[in-house]
Amino acid sequence: MEIICIGDSLTYGYGVRRAQRWTELASEKSGWKLINHGVCGDTTGGMLVRMREILREGNGRKDERCFLLMGGCNDIFFSGSRLGAQENMAAMVHQLFAAGEMPIAAIGPGIPESHADNVWANAVDFPAASECIREYYAWLDRFCSTFGVRMIDFRDDFRDGEKNLRADLYLDGLHPNFLGHQKMAERVCKVISVMERERMNA
Repeated sequence: MEIICIGDSLTYGYGVRRAQRWTELASEKSGWKLINHGVCGDTTGGMLVRMREILREGNGRKDERCFLLMGGCNDIFFSGSRLGAQENMAAMVHQLFAAGEMPIAAIGPGIPESHADNVWANAVDFPAASECIREYYAWLDRFCSTFGVRMIDFRDDFRDGEKNLRADLYLDGLHPNFLGHQKMAERVCKVISVMERERMNA
């Protein structure tokens, strides 16, 4: 089974070696093939273009693959709005359904504001962006529930016992380090286990 992972730097694995990316770690642990189509700095608009290119290529059996979509934060960082991310994510999901493909939506680990402000404050209004991201994730959760889309939510894996995001799992306040990628891989493997059981019982 293949999982085609389309996203931004959180999918690509910015700042860690290829072997340390969550896609590689999950592939090794689960036996499934996770194909990394992440592009650093990309928006959901770029994800939509790449997804269409993959669909046009027509490689692979539809019943042996699915598409994992994780993006939207860069849209908000660049525009200050969540509307573009919502429109593009909805378009990707519905176009995958129309093509007979299985979409999976993912919510990123989140941003520990106290740390990210020190590194990225010159480029991003983090208080405003963080609130917009929370609203976007809430919308994505409702959207997936409405249309029956499987979801992977990485946020709880990056929180401590008091529900605060753990800065020790990040490189720079935005991107996970190797330990963070291990957490993400563990979450994906749990979802893969559920999917394997569903396939066996189908």
